[in-house]
Amino acid sequence: MAYEDFGEDVASNNHPSFFESASLTFAKEQGNTIQCILHVGDIVSVDTAELEEGYAIIRGIFRHQNFAFIIIDWFEETNLTKLDCPIYRLRTGNNWRRIFSISVINTVNAAHFVHNCKNDECNGDSHNFRNNMYIRNMYFFKAV
Repeated sequence: MAYEDFGEDVASNNHPSFFESASLTFAKEQGNTIQCILHVGDIVSVDTAELEEGYAIIRGIFRHQNFAFIIIDWFEETNLTKLDCPIYRLRTGNNWRRIFSISVINTVNAAHFVHNCKNDECNGDSHNFRNNMYIRNMYFFKAV
């Protein structure tokens, strides 16, 4: 299905090459372009024909037959909030497509998600990822 994003119908025995990061150029209005670097673990906005726009975390980046792909886990909104910010959950089921052409990415790190740590589950930068709840930070603070 990921090759359909390119309008291709190819299959091969070639093995994919995996990467920790990839450079991506977005074409914007009036001929402007924006270049960014994707990393495994980045939160991205994804626009697909099936789902319109949604948020996902990049779990893998790979190249196969000169095409670039991403492996993602989708976020779903829970209708819960914390400090007026929506709480999202990482989807755990296999009923959502997870491999896409890299071209479906709209933005990188435009939405800020924070792990919803609970009690003694997380310490400093060490998070218990069995807890799959994240808070979408709607507020941005500027240092004065």
